[in-house]
Amino acid sequence: MRVRPLVLFSLVTVLILTGCAPTPEVSPSPSASSPTPSPTPTPTEEPIEAPEAAFDVTCADVNDVIADLLGGSVGGEKDVMGLTSAPNWYPGPAQHMMQRAGGIACSAGDPEKFDPESSPDAYWGIAIVPDAQRILDGAAERGAGENGATGVRCYPSSCIIDLRDGEVLMSGSLRAPGITEADEGRVHEALEGILVSAANTLREVEVGPSEIAAARCESLLTAEEVAAELGTHVEITDFTMLGGWGIPAEVYYVKDGGQLCLYAEGLNIYEDATLVSLTTLPAGAWAFEELDGASPETVAGADAALSSVDFYGRSALDVRVGPDWLRFTFYDGRAAADMIPIATMAVEHLTRGRPSPQ
Repeated sequence: MRVRPLVLFSLVTVLILTGCAPTPEVSPSPSASSPTPSPTPTPTEEPIEAPEAAFDVTCADVNDVIADLLGGSVGGEKDVMGLTSAPNWYPGPAQHMMQRAGGIACSAGDPEKFDPESSPDAYWGIAIVPDAQRILDGAAERGAGENGATGVRCYPSSCIIDLRDGEVLMSGSLRAPGITEADEGRVHEALEGILVSAANTLREVEVGPSEIAAARCESLLTAEEVAAELGTHVEITDFTMLGGWGIPAEVYYVKDGGQLCLYAEGLNIYEDATLVSLTTLPAGAWAFEELDGASPETVAGADAALSSVDFYGRSALDVRVGPDWLRFTFYDGRAAADMIPIATMAVEHLTRGRPSPQ
């Protein structure tokens, strides 16, 4: 099957198979000589599991192909979207957006922490996701633009990849010393093999249930609630002002039902400082459970909570509520513990609902 190049949309800057708790077994009717009813068994939660990809291609396959192309591993291979050159709200839930959509995201070369003075010489990221036509149609409907480039485009030290085979999309980039325009053909051929394998094994997969999918920011946490906690004026700013709509935005916000909530000093996204952000991964408990280097915290109403410092050195508070993952990030240097009251309010609204207006 021949791969059709995909027009590159401007980029901006996941899923567990948990169902409802099993129905408790019905206790036998008590006999006349035993008037005391038997206690109802306690329901048990289903295990937290990573989502199933809609095809048989894995990040191990992608890693091998990229290593061959670049003459070796660049190190730091991960099964998530990379952070080098990515939007600064990606750390956490958004890195797993492709898995929630039945796809995979693979990357390598990220440094341990962001350094504004330098960038790694070699890094790459590749995402493969099903439901191509719906994603492309949705992105176009929401204003994704075309830049006229298709397929694989290579430049000095880098290549951009945007390909489609049937209902499977592949997008990503490579950066390494020695790459030139002449590498387009071999990069295209190598990645075409992966894409064809994905298209040939494509199957339907279930989307994990979620209480938070497509939830509006105001339903989780209002500007007034954050302002009262921080003691300053707060507005919820429009994330769409961060850049043009593209494939990642269509996957994260529309297909996944993820959310980015920015609580800032004002409505000007470029001039007013962001104070707190909230990002979500519907049915993302599986990814929450894989977090490393975090400290346990207590957030009322949450199943679990962890505090850490993110890629950019910001305090982060991760919260799991049932199958869902929420991340709160401070942008002004405060400690993660300071976000616990804010997170508690959001969890309460999620689990109990917001009171009706008087």
